[in-house]
Amino acid sequence: MELSTLQYEKRDGAAIITLNRPERHNAINGAMSRELPRVWDDVKRDPAVVVAIVTGAGPRALCTGMDVADIASGTAQVGEAAERGSMQSIRLTALQTGCFKPVITAVNGMVCGGGLHFVADSDIVICSENATFFDTHVNVGLLGVYEPIGLTRRIPFEAVMRLSLAGSGDRMDAKRALDIGLVSEVTPQDGLLPRALELAREIMRNSPAALVATKRAIWESLNLSLDAALEHGWSAIEQHAGHPDIQEGARAFAEKRAPSWQGVSLEDTSR
Repeated sequence: MELSTLQYEKRDGAAIITLNRPERHNAINGAMSRELPRVWDDVKRDPAVVVAIVTGAGPRALCTGMDVADIASGTAQVGEAAERGSMQSIRLTALQTGCFKPVITAVNGMVCGGGLHFVADSDIVICSENATFFDTHVNVGLLGVYEPIGLTRRIPFEAVMRLSLAGSGDRMDAKRALDIGLVSEVTPQDGLLPRALELAREIMRNSPAALVATKRAIWESLNLSLDAALEHGWSAIEQHAGHPDIQEGARAFAEKRAPSWQGVSLEDTSR
């Protein structure tokens, strides 16, 4: 796959997606907005991929949102031509592309504006000690709406409003992010990707099919009332009941060996 704005590699079941525009703090330009859905589609289709890790190139930033230079020039072309100007053009993350394989986001510095999509839509977020979180939309006359709405599912409302209204003048550091639950762990800069890979290996010990179905049921429950969410969860359990991994898991436990799980491909994860 030819990519100009991303590094994409696979290591023993983990797909590592690195936003690769360090000279622009890994800001999203038109090319990146079209390359990310292609990469997520490959994650979905490859049964050997169990977990994805998202991070940024260099030590300074995960992503600083849409490239303001593109916006200022009037040439920004986000998404595919048929989708531009609509919500469907924003397909940057696994959730936005219908990929329900587990995602770890490793925040390696600044993340702001549209870069907060990767945090809001991640299953697990860890960060380096130099990480900072802020929202610059209102600084440049844009609405800070889409990403903050996603963040209200993760952190207290007041913390979201402070990010959204204070702009770049008020930056949340790694300690504060850990305290309010925006991230689950803070590491030294040079230990960030190794720790993300370690977490990925722990996840990959489990049934890929069960991981996908579990993630999907939990994320989809956020749009439902409690009773409806529990019903939805029960339906997911019923649909998964005949999966071969259930019997394999029980046999492996009884025989004191590692399970031999089935891989998961597109038909299991597409919307």
